[in-house]
Amino acid sequence: MKERKNWKDIYATPIYTLASFDIKLPRSVEEKTYYVLKSKNWVNVVPVTKSGEILLIKQYRHGIGEESLEIPGGIVDEEGPGSELESAIRELREETGYATDPTKYKLLSKFSGNPAMFTNWSYSYLAHDVELIHDVEFDEGEDIEIILKKPEEVKQLLLDGVIHHPHMAAALGIYFLQSK
Repeated sequence: MKERKNWKDIYATPIYTLASFDIKLPRSVEEKTYYVLKSKNWVNVVPVTKSGEILLIKQYRHGIGEESLEIPGGIVDEEGPGSELESAIRELREETGYATDPTKYKLLSKFSGNPAMFTNWSYSYLAHDVELIHDVEFDEGEDIEIILKKPEEVKQLLLDGVIHHPHMAAALGIYFLQSK
């Protein structure tokens, strides 16, 4: 790995920090400054009910200015070993009221949302046998609709581009590849 020097935080927001660093790449004559967005890690969960349905959520997304069909997920607030799983369990419960025994969670994949710009990782989990147990605990500004779909319907939503968030599509795609 190339050494990134002179890290500087340029502008911080509640979600991202624009940062810069200097690096000399193999074919470069001198060091150049590059810019990235630093962020906490993210998680999402493919929740599957006891009857085999996949739980989806529909929520408004500011970036595109419209609703998006997704799976539950969010920012990893905790730090340390197991923090990603803890966050996945929390996000599923808070956004949907659904839960399952923690032993019924499985890590599907760890991937980079955009390695050219983001410093963080996204962790995708599968949760089996989820059921409605709790009241929802929406964050400020969240207004989420819960939708249950059969796996074949979710595959078609992916193919039709209705599920278009790349982190959600990747998690669901890996789930379907592993489910064969």
